[in-house]
Formats: sequence, C-alpha cells, structure tokens
Amino acid sequence: MRFSGKVALVTGGGSGIGRATSLSFAKDGASVCVIDIDSESNLQTVLKITQAGGQAIAIDGDIAEPTTATNAVGSAVKCFGRLDFLFNNAGVEFISPLMETSVADWDRVMDVNMKGTYMMTKAALEVMVPQKFGVITNNASDAGLRGIKVNAVYSSSKAGIIHLTRSLSLDYAQYGIRTNCICPGCIRTPLCERFNAEVGARKGIAGEQALQEFVEANIPMQRVGTPEEVASVVTFLCSEDASYINGSIIPIDGGLTAGM
Repeated sequence: MRFSGKVALVTGGGSGIGRATSLSFAKDGASVCVIDIDSESNLQTVLKITQAGGQAIAIDGDIAEPTTATNAVGSAVKCFGRLDFLFNNAGVEFISPLMETSVADWDRVMDVNMKGTYMMTKAALEVMVPQKFGVITNNASDAGLRGIKVNAVYSSSKAGIIHLTRSLSLDYAQYGIRTNCICPGCIRTPLCERFNAEVGARKGIAGEQALQEFVEANIPMQRVGTPEEVASVVTFLCSEDASYINGSIIPIDGGLTAGM
C-alpha cells in the first residue's frame, strides 16, 4: 500500500470530502487522525476506518480555536510517531452580500477558513520541517478562483487560502515539504446542500432546484461531483506519483471554471 507507515491528519473529517479522504488515506495504508467539530460524525468516520482494518483516532475540536491545532498535531505524533500529510479541509460557508455581512459573520468565516488553515499548517510544519518531509493539501473552492454573488466573505476566505498555498510552496519546498491546493466546485456534500438551500431561499425555490439550475447552466459535464472524486485527487497529490507537484492550484469542478 502506497501510504504504509505514513500518518495523515484530516480536518473536517466527519463528513463529505473530509470523510471520503480519511477513508481513502486509510485504504492506502495510512494511519489517520480525523478532526471535526461534530464528535458523533467524527467517531463514525473512525469506526468506518477501524472496522475495515485501518488505524485511526478521532480528535474533536474547532479549528478556529488555537489549542485545536497543537492538540491535533500532538495527538498524531503521540499515537503514531510522526505526521506526513495534512489535509486542511474544514470550512464554513456564509451566503450573503457584503452589506448583509456583520463583523461577527466575517470574523467567524475568516477564523475557521483562513485562520484555522494557518494554525493547523503552522503546527504541522513544526513536525514536518525537522523530519524533512511532508505534504500539505489545502481545500479552497471554485469560489476562490472567481467572484460569486452573495458570497463576499466565503469567496474572500477561499481566495486567501489559494495565496497562502502559493506562499507555503515557496517557503518550505527546501525542507522537503510540498503544498498544493484543490478547488472543488459543486460536490455532493452537506456544505453544498446548505449552500444551495440558502441560495434557493433567496430565489424562492428549493435548494435542489437551485443546484440543478446552476449545474445545467454552468457545468460542462452536467453533473455534481462526488466526495470520492475529490479524495482521489488529494491522495494522489500526497503520493510519490505527484513528487514534482508543488504550489499547484487544481480545480475539481467538471469544467465550471474553465471559461464561458
């Protein structure tokens, strides 16, 4: 198995892309540390891994809290002796134009999406730099690549993650650490469902109808993606097959951001 003896840390691992990626890491032989604010969902991911014969631990926590990152990385090293892969996946959405976005709303999204990614990465680097190896993959969004209506703070946070990725790839490649960023589009996840429910409510239609209309009008492949399709890209980026990929920003969106 390609990740035998390796250790992965996945934030937001209780559902959606995070769960699919946690399972994929484990299937390929990695020990997995799963972080999520939802303790029950977190435990379910770990149970799926252990019942399939893999190794995993659940770490409950909000990545917006400074202690979560140090606790998570410390737990990974204490339980498994090292840390090889970090998937910064956890995030929150907020559907609103700027004038309807309060300071508290702005701060919450930035605290989770931007500051949470920063704190998790900094804690992971403290282990990866001395061991001269590591792969960090950040989850941004198609919203970070282009402007989206009623999406001011979310899009801003995801654009920030893209540029953070580029800076990290320049600063830490000399220590054997590669950093890349994925930008998923419409993926069948709880976040996507909440997102489209909000958008639909503003239009007076159901969320599923809002999603379908968007897919038909904007996605060349004419379908929503799956968490497993995203997970396969994340694990590829962590593998030796991707050993010369660093600083890349990779859309996973069925052609959504390719152009008009």
